[in-house]
Parts: sequence; structure tokens; C-alpha cells
Amino acid sequence: MIGRLGIVALLLFAAPGWAQQATPAQSGKQLCFNEKEAEAEAEVRTGMQIREILRRCALADPVKGQAALEEWYRFDQEHGDRLRAAVELRRQAISRIYPNRRQMQQWETDSVVATIKAVEVNDGVCKQTYDLMDRLKTEKWAGFKYYARLGGILLREQIPLCR
Repeated sequence: MIGRLGIVALLLFAAPGWAQQATPAQSGKQLCFNEKEAEAEAEVRTGMQIREILRRCALADPVKGQAALEEWYRFDQEHGDRLRAAVELRRQAISRIYPNRRQMQQWETDSVVATIKAVEVNDGVCKQTYDLMDRLKTEKWAGFKYYARLGGILLREQIPLCR
């Protein structure tokens, strides 16, 4: 028997739209994320999460939080081409998996909500994210990729991944 928390976990972490998917044999298309697409999804979600945390930290701590948010915007400017490429690869995968535009938009919305809704911001989370931004100053894209890979490990249970 699944308790309330189990149901909430299923709703939050199940791949959005998983029940509506056709099988690859039915459609002739690959209805899952391949490794590169899953990596792009992790990068997109990591970027959204960092930005959202820093926005909330800027409200709670206008000096340090705003400075870290500005640092994120600089990182985003410096690596915008890579982030845009990840967004585009993700969008192509989603449109292949969910050819119905409404399903695709719902999946994108659900993934954004699942990514940032559960983010709790407190002094410790803000400090960790400020430390992450310090790391990204020196490690640049490699540091971001490392952090995205960590998130990607958890993400593999949430998205339709080709196995």
C-alpha cells in the first residue's frame, strides 16, 4: 500500500506524460532520451535550478545573493552558446517523444515545476550555491558539467531514458 508521501513522490518524480507514451514499435520513433539528450536535460535543469536558487537568495540576502546572481548571469553570458545548444537538443528530444504540441508543452512545464518547486532556500542552501558560483569562476564549464552530471544521476529515474 502506498502512503500519501509515496503518491506525492510518484506525482513529482514520474516522467511527465509517461502514461500517454506509445511504444517505439507503435510509432516507429525512439520515445526516450538517449545519453546526449539526457545530458542536455540535466544541463538545462541544473541551470534553471541554480538561477532559481540565486533569485531566491537575492531576495533573502540582497548583497551576497544579488552578487552571486550577477555572477550566474556572467556565467550564462560566457557559456550561453553551450546552454542554448543543450536547450535545443532537449527541445528536439521532447518534440520527438511527444509529437503532440500540447503534450510537449505540458512535459516542459511539468519538468520545470519538478525542477524548481522542491527547491528550499535557506542560509545553508544559499551558502552552498555561492560556493558553487565560486567554483564555476575557476572551473568554468567543466565545473558546471560536473554539477550537472550529479543532478543527471537522479534525473535518470525521472525521464524516459532509452535502456
